[in-house]
Amino acid sequence: MRSIALFKVGRDYGVTSLDLKIAGLKDTGEKPSRYANEFAYIEEELVSAVPALREMYSFDTILEDMSGRRYYARFYAVDGVVYYAVLISQRGTVRGLVKRLVAQGWRLLFMIEKKVVKKNLPSETDVR
Repeated sequence: MRSIALFKVGRDYGVTSLDLKIAGLKDTGEKPSRYANEFAYIEEELVSAVPALREMYSFDTILEDMSGRRYYARFYAVDGVVYYAVLISQRGTVRGLVKRLVAQGWRLLFMIEKKVVKKNLPSETDVR
C-alpha cells in the first residue's frame, strides 16, 4: 500500500456512487478479499483517529479508473448514508483522485503517501 486517503462524505450511497463516477472511477465487481488482511492493520489506526468508525457498518469494493489503476475502497455507513470513505492505492496515484473528489464536495481528513527516495550513485567523473 503506497497511498491512503480518508474522506468525510456525508451522502447517501447513490450520490456517493455518482460522485465516484464523475471522478472517473467505476466498480469492478471483484471481491476485495485479497486486501482484507492488509487493511486490518490500517483500520486499527483509522479507528484510533476516528472512533466513530467502530460503530458503523462497513463495506468494501475495488474501484478502477480510466487508466486501469485499481483502488481498494472501504465505505462506512449508517442507515444508507456513507459518512466516511477510505481509498487505498498500490501506487502513489491517490493525489489526483483526491482533487477530483474534493471538487465533488468530499472533505479530505488525511492522506498518507509513501514516497521512494532515489539515491544517485556517484559517477566516475564526480570530483570530491
